[in-house]
Amino acid sequence: MKMPSGAARPPDTATVDGAPAGADDGARGEPCGDADSGTDGTAQEPSKNPDLGDGPGPDDRHDDGHNHDHLIGSAEWDLLTDRVHWNADTYQLLGCDPGNGPLSLDRLPDRLPEADRPVLRRMMTDALVHGRTSAGTLRIRRNGAPHASVECAGEPVLGADGTVTALRMLLRPAPPN
Repeated sequence: MKMPSGAARPPDTATVDGAPAGADDGARGEPCGDADSGTDGTAQEPSKNPDLGDGPGPDDRHDDGHNHDHLIGSAEWDLLTDRVHWNADTYQLLGCDPGNGPLSLDRLPDRLPEADRPVLRRMMTDALVHGRTSAGTLRIRRNGAPHASVECAGEPVLGADGTVTALRMLLRPAPPN
């Protein structure tokens, strides 16, 4: 799955397929993880993709002071077994503690400002209901810090009978505006 190239957009806006979302609601982030959801938080080495840039630069820092430009997150939610797998970069991009495990699909919107949640719902509907690849840029809530923008692309995994059995997602930091 190839991430779309970033287009210029107003600061602090979420987009999906070019459609902007609403304004920030000022909500604070909550701890990540679904300790009792049967998830698999096994970390693996981050993948490298030459189409996603040539490495970190001096201006590629989020407001938390860490350089995230080199991160490529991958996540998979198995709809048949309820197992979830995130690589280590996904935890960093979504501001989650790996010790708490990955989030289930129904808890993923908790990481977004209220205004960006309809964008994520539209992306998830495209993938899970309509079986289409979907991409967009979302803001991630951070405790006591400004939101970090993350580009994500999701694709459905289809079973032998054509039904969606899993959702795969790639994430990367959104380029600065």
